[in-house]
Amino acid sequence: MQLSGNKKLRNTLTAVTAALIGSSAVHAAEGDKLQSSLLIYSETSRVKAGEAIVAYSHPLTNGRSVFGKITFDALTGPSPNGAAPSNGIQTFTRPSGSGSYDIQPGDSPLDDTFKDTRISFDGSYNIPLDRVSTFNVGAHLSTEHDYTSLSANFGISRDFNRRNTTLSFSSSFAHDLVRPEGQSPTPFSSLPEPGTVGENDGFEDEGDGGRGSESKNVIDAVIGLTQVVDRMTLLRVNYSLTHASGYLNDPYKILSLVQDQNSADPGEPVDYLYESRPDKHTKHAVFGELQRYISGHVINISYRYFWDDWGIRSNTFDFHYRFPLPGNHALEPHLRWYKQTEADFYRSFLVDSSPLPTNASADYRLAPFHAITVGLQYSLPLDQRTRFKVGGEYYHQSGDISPPSNFGALSRYDLFPKLDAVMVRLGIDYDF
Repeated sequence: MQLSGNKKLRNTLTAVTAALIGSSAVHAAEGDKLQSSLLIYSETSRVKAGEAIVAYSHPLTNGRSVFGKITFDALTGPSPNGAAPSNGIQTFTRPSGSGSYDIQPGDSPLDDTFKDTRISFDGSYNIPLDRVSTFNVGAHLSTEHDYTSLSANFGISRDFNRRNTTLSFSSSFAHDLVRPEGQSPTPFSSLPEPGTVGENDGFEDEGDGGRGSESKNVIDAVIGLTQVVDRMTLLRVNYSLTHASGYLNDPYKILSLVQDQNSADPGEPVDYLYESRPDKHTKHAVFGELQRYISGHVINISYRYFWDDWGIRSNTFDFHYRFPLPGNHALEPHLRWYKQTEADFYRSFLVDSSPLPTNASADYRLAPFHAITVGLQYSLPLDQRTRFKVGGEYYHQSGDISPPSNFGALSRYDLFPKLDAVMVRLGIDYDF
């Protein structure tokens, strides 16, 4: 099943794995290059994932080049459904509506039915417009059993100041189709009882319970500047803008509707409602990166500030250090720190006696949290044309386990359980 939260996880995994793949534009002028990588990702008692990427770049005549990439990934394992813990056993209907699963008292509700595979294709064509300008155009197709994304992109760059300064602009447009298992639920409608929905292909109208398929459009734009500061120092800065419109809900996420403080069992659930998010989302980010070469050592420091119209603000610090070893081997330690605020409509739960808000989601990825990543990569040449890389990272995420709004049974449990994950990466680069 396609979850917006797990789609975010997918993007992270692809970005991490693609770091081993590199940039097609950089390699295009050097000759044919084949690169492959494999990433294994494992959360403690939660999602497990594997992702494989194969990329190929090929130079053409007159400075032109083509680049292609195929990505395959598979995810499985328990995933948070958004509901809060309870003193009693909780029973949840599976996404298809044909079965259910039980959560024991005090446990965080995890949907153990999550399983999905995806394959995606990327291609680009690079064209020099003149001696200092380059244009590229590309396309992307990604497909899962309940989610399809198709996008087109282009970019242009121009060198100035004796090629010490490069100004670039790129943009893309994506159209995504969501076909949830069971149906596309109406926001704030109740989770159906087991067996009341029935299995279906997700495309046909399901009447008052919801719709079969939904779509969204996403527009991205990035403007960047790369500056050679001196022979040993490179500076990059960019600003990105993303606007999404259409169906932005996660059709598999719910919220607990709990009894109020004056009831017989305060904090205990009386119903489970599907989430409701705004149908528009505008995101901004500024990014700066500094690379410094010092006697064979390379230091890479970056910072990213993000803000959006959902109220989320985040800061990301990233540090890489490449330490050369004899025989053209290298070690690269990595440290990343991330912190974000919550979305305006984030709610750990809803209270039965209170009116429903316009929007609400209990997705912990919209909650306030911070995370740290620590990693190490080792690379070595296998021969003059082939280089092998192996790396591992540890990820720890934590948030407010007991928000001030907690009461009754909810005050006894962690509403934001910590998350730990381990990633192992393997990669091979081959130059023809």
